[in-house]
Amino acid sequence: MNGTMSTDADLKPSVAVLKTLKSRYYELPRLQKLDSAFDRVLDQFLSAYLAGQHIEGRGLLVTGGTRTGKSHDIKYLLRSFAASEELLAGNFQRKYLRVSLRTNTSWRGLGVAFLEAMEYPFSLDHRSTATIWSRAEAQLRRDKYLVLNIDEAQHLFMGKKDKEIEVILNGLKDLMKRPGWPVLPIYSGVPELMDHANANEQLTSLLEPVTYEDIAYDATSLTEVDAILVTFSEVVGLDPAEVRNSDVYNRLIHASNRRWGRLIELIVHALAEICVEHPDRNEVLITDFALIFQRWTGVSDAANVFLVENPYRISVGVLYKK
Repeated sequence: MNGTMSTDADLKPSVAVLKTLKSRYYELPRLQKLDSAFDRVLDQFLSAYLAGQHIEGRGLLVTGGTRTGKSHDIKYLLRSFAASEELLAGNFQRKYLRVSLRTNTSWRGLGVAFLEAMEYPFSLDHRSTATIWSRAEAQLRRDKYLVLNIDEAQHLFMGKKDKEIEVILNGLKDLMKRPGWPVLPIYSGVPELMDHANANEQLTSLLEPVTYEDIAYDATSLTEVDAILVTFSEVVGLDPAEVRNSDVYNRLIHASNRRWGRLIELIVHALAEICVEHPDRNEVLITDFALIFQRWTGVSDAANVFLVENPYRISVGVLYKK
């Protein structure tokens, strides 16, 4: 593959269809909860500035299971924030920086991640933690970043001793209290991130929690699944009438391990498969979901949640030998 940028006409059919589907952002009701929480912390920050009070940042703690769609929604929120033409009080800029942490990231490593995300032009080798953070703060302040998203933030605490964790928690709190450069952080990660945050009262007093729950088996969820299926089917001109029923929807919920992000992925990949492999067919069948589930997990037909009588006896968050 060469280094030139491909046009849609150059893409493999499977990639082109998936691109079309994934370009369609589906807004779940929970996004409004995230938007509202972000607006509140922003309003608190700006109003304190306008009132001439001591200002400190406020932040969000966004937690939820893997594949719930946290990162997807936060990216959408941040892009919308930056794209707005409404001016912010105090000459603050609509700028954000986002980093996603690796396992066992140290406090020094977080500072390095910020600098790398800002394309810091000098070598960071052999620099001390204090030097790294001094330069990171100076760069963030100079470039006027207001919002920081630290994704997979639980990695900051993995394999750390209590004293190290205390230093990290105080550091996260201090990001919102820097004189002349307080920021609005969004710390996001899996549910245990909240347990770590709750160990520091000063940190939690500056944060508002937003929790991404697993999908419930109820009428509200079924209505949402239906809307998702219909929306994405319309994007590629397919008819989902055959699978628009509660039995299929509950199987989709179970197959997705009750995670909204995973459920949308399953639907999107099934629709793309039809478009590429069965271009003469315009209806969606339950076997289309069964095929994607089998590919993702390795299950046999006898253990495929879309093909058996009782799907709920089958563990879905694991891989099976093919």
